[in-house]
Amino acid sequence: MHKKDVMSNETMLYMPVYDSFGNLCTRVFEKNNEYISKLAPTKLMDYNLRYFGSSLRGSFDGTKMILGKLNKNPVVVDERCNILWFPSKSPLHPECIWFAIHHIDEYIAVDKKRTKVTFMNGKEMIVDVSVKALDYRIQRAFLLKYRLEKRTKHLLVQYDRVKVFQHLPSNMLEDEMRDS
Repeated sequence: MHKKDVMSNETMLYMPVYDSFGNLCTRVFEKNNEYISKLAPTKLMDYNLRYFGSSLRGSFDGTKMILGKLNKNPVVVDERCNILWFPSKSPLHPECIWFAIHHIDEYIAVDKKRTKVTFMNGKEMIVDVSVKALDYRIQRAFLLKYRLEKRTKHLLVQYDRVKVFQHLPSNMLEDEMRDS
């Protein structure tokens, strides 16, 4: 593992490629850079999730609890920074491409089975996924993001209420306790 294998907010895409020995590797696309990692795309995703305190299995389990049992679920890499990724196919498939949702600008059908994806930096790529399937996966990622934000907001409201009570003068707290 190399430090360069740790994703950042600039990391856009993990695409499978084979090296000259036939080993499955990953072409990592960043906003202004690209390089080859010796890890396969799904292994690289799992490495990054572990680096940030989770795992691919744990992230899939969490997503399943929030969205229900589905295949090809999105994963949350870093909730605070809104970094969510989703796979193009089953993560077990060697041709699986991983997309960072926040880097996708638009996408249009090329034909029934291929889609042209345009990223925020203007880079375009044709992928072997129907526009309908890609659209569905993007919608699921945004639904996951929405539901997580809703849950987090509820936690923050509860936390703020606790903080308010901690900072009230003790005589106000006593009056509040008597009144309830």
